[in-house]
Amino acid sequence: MVEICKDIEINERKFRLNKMDARTGSFMLFKLMKILTPIFKNIKVDNTEDISLDDINLTDLMSSIFDLQEDEFRYIQDNCLRVVEEILPAGPAKVLDKYGNFGIMNIELDTSLLTNLTIQSLVFNVKGFFDGSPLTSITEKLTTSLQNLKM
Repeated sequence: MVEICKDIEINERKFRLNKMDARTGSFMLFKLMKILTPIFKNIKVDNTEDISLDDINLTDLMSSIFDLQEDEFRYIQDNCLRVVEEILPAGPAKVLDKYGNFGIMNIELDTSLLTNLTIQSLVFNVKGFFDGSPLTSITEKLTTSLQNLKM
């Protein structure tokens, strides 16, 4: 059964990650693979469980991210944030509306929160593709590492 939402907590705020529609999710997967391919091309191991983050060239990772054009980055980030809601006492509120306006308080200047939500939403929406794949453990470790980076 496909998980259609996931509740998370960041800095004592509660958020709900929702699934993108299948067409958007598919396109996001291809965008993600464009970023990840340079990272994994030089990894040669027999057992993916033995891979450590030391095996991943973070310079390659960052260069592939930095090579993104602004419109590509915004497409990815906007689509990731449009499916995230903050869970508030009055009910859920969309983080970003279809016009690109923020729908919740105190996020427009919080780069760390915005980046964390983007990464978690992207991973939630494409992780099904990696289930049962050797890339599962690698992407989980890499995601955890990226989420823990201090801005």
